[in-house]
Amino acid sequence: MAKGNRTGGPKSELGKLASSRNSLKTGAYSVQQILPGENQKDFEELHQMFMDDFQPMGVVEASLVHEITLLAWKKLRLERIENQYLYGVLNAMPIPEEYFAAGLPRKEEIVWLLQDMSVMTYEYVQKHQQYLDWSRTAEKRTLTQEEIKQIQNDDGDFYIYLKREVYESHSSSKLQIRFVRWAGEGDDEPELSAEDVAKALSNMIKRSESVLYVHKHLKEITNIQNLIRDRRLKAFMESSGPIRAYQDLSRAFFKVLDELRKQQEWRLKNKTLES
Repeated sequence: MAKGNRTGGPKSELGKLASSRNSLKTGAYSVQQILPGENQKDFEELHQMFMDDFQPMGVVEASLVHEITLLAWKKLRLERIENQYLYGVLNAMPIPEEYFAAGLPRKEEIVWLLQDMSVMTYEYVQKHQQYLDWSRTAEKRTLTQEEIKQIQNDDGDFYIYLKREVYESHSSSKLQIRFVRWAGEGDDEPELSAEDVAKALSNMIKRSESVLYVHKHLKEITNIQNLIRDRRLKAFMESSGPIRAYQDLSRAFFKVLDELRKQQEWRLKNKTLES
């Protein structure tokens, strides 16, 4: 594949989580004893606990105890990776399509908000209510100097943005418009077409209306977020990958444990016969 055509892997939060799920299988079947992020001392403590329990005699029993320790360690590893993965899945920001699939009416104009609901603070909503009021006023008529000055005092950022969009009639015959004369500035502002300015204000109004729509339906959206988490959990529980890996480890664990017990029984039996 040409270097320029490489995707570089998943970009979305959910895509990265889906990709990381491979670690569930990797962690379960890895031949490495200690993986990056794991603690050798923790493994040694677990091994010592099994040594104390079984008190192996000879190389065979010691190797079986070591194998049991490895299998138990991998089961603990799988549980940890699975919990981390599941936590990430359940807490990842829902994507717009998940909202729509869960019942939220499809409104393309709110997609940008659904991608990051963290912006929906009280201050953000109040600001867009103010932006909407101002934009609708500017759309209908030329603002007075007093109104312009008030906007400048209340919100400098909006004042600058509005300055590029507010217009007044300049020539009714040619339908050309120009910026309003802002206090303390010259008369050489550039001319714009009525269509350009009207479109800019229309987009501004739609954006603020989207914020207010989401705010109005915030309870419904929160309920849908919970439904999305439930659906993700259900999909995770129905997937057989992690369960199969855990079952494989459990079967291997009890098989080796059975071999160890048989070995110890054989040793004790021979010891009895010899005595």
